[in-house]
Amino acid sequence: AAAGILAREATGARLEAINFDVVELADIERPPSGLVRLTAGSDRRIAHKALTMTARATHSFGLIWIDSIAALMPEGEDGIDLPERSVLARALGLDHKPGALQPQLSPENVVIVGLRHADPAEARVLKDSRVSAFTMTDIDAMGMRDLMHEAIRIATSGTQGFHVSYSPQVTEFAGWEAGSGGITVRETHQAMEAIALSGGLLSMDVSGLTSGLQPRIAIDTVNFVMSAFGKRIL
Repeated sequence: AAAGILAREATGARLEAINFDVVELADIERPPSGLVRLTAGSDRRIAHKALTMTARATHSFGLIWIDSIAALMPEGEDGIDLPERSVLARALGLDHKPGALQPQLSPENVVIVGLRHADPAEARVLKDSRVSAFTMTDIDAMGMRDLMHEAIRIATSGTQGFHVSYSPQVTEFAGWEAGSGGITVRETHQAMEAIALSGGLLSMDVSGLTSGLQPRIAIDTVNFVMSAFGKRIL
């Protein structure tokens, strides 16, 4: 479904129009270096796959997690499959299970932008994790432009660049309950434009691209990707 949405919105052709050479990786498990990788999937577990690829291609990178949740929920002792709400905990090694991406990804270089939901247990993990988190209250107080400058500073401190993980649920689309209370469409574009201007983007993943996603939201989501990759009005 995610591939179909990207194809329907002519994502590859649009990237080529802004001077990217677009290739489809035959072996995504062993990505070559020097590429800006775009990965998409139906839920946040795609982020762990994308982060794993980035860890294999670089020795140090940061993460800007633009999402309504932190995905730091502690896992049960006998859980086998990776729960969607525990993706970031797994990547940072906080659940002490295989799949941690250290030393390439350090909590000090991870920034959550747009947080508006946190279970009490998850909030405790976040406070102890050394991960930086900007909630909706922070965005209201700082403004997206200044907040993203700080987020990029954190993600690039001592790293080769950063990965961006985006979930449409962080954005408030008119009439869509899943994004209610989130950042605006314009603020989302501001965040992506700041990412493009920084020149630090190594890779990006987009979750939530399912067959049931409203077409207008899918269109806007692909437009956000284009902003992150540097598309401008003029």
